[in-house]
Amino acid sequence: MAAMTISSLILASSYGVFLSGLNAYKRINIENQLRSEADYLVAAIMNKLYQFSPDGLDMEETTDQQLQFVTDRQKVINPSVGIVEEQKTNGETLTVSLQQDAVLLNGEQLHSALLKIVSSQSELSYRCAKQEDNICRSGVVTIKLSVQDRDHDDPDGLLYIKPFILKNEFGFKRK
Repeated sequence: MAAMTISSLILASSYGVFLSGLNAYKRINIENQLRSEADYLVAAIMNKLYQFSPDGLDMEETTDQQLQFVTDRQKVINPSVGIVEEQKTNGETLTVSLQQDAVLLNGEQLHSALLKIVSSQSELSYRCAKQEDNICRSGVVTIKLSVQDRDHDDPDGLLYIKPFILKNEFGFKRK
């Protein structure tokens, strides 16, 4: 009888430890997926910026939920003199924004099935090193994303994943 009691205590403890380990494994796996998804979003932003090749950041249109990059310069060869001159153009814009728990590039949502951006805890910012009028020509952009798993965002759920912050910084300089 004593052996049965001791065996059942050991089995119950082992079962509890096994379930705790399994839940910890699932939680770590989900957090790693979230990091990968968030890295993918930031890489997509960086690729779009590289393709766009901005001349600066419009400081009047930039907020803590939106960055607006501009292309307003063009190099042109002056045929009479044979030198390259820089001229102002009407320009194009590229907008990165945080809206409704998502990241948008020019109003188009960057899709992620698992990732939820917590907009209230996320932020886009910059530090300007060189400014011309209302355009920041060089500086550092900071993208701070608070991310959470869409399927595990209920605080009362068994596998609740708390939002965590991913912070990315990159410099830019006019060409």
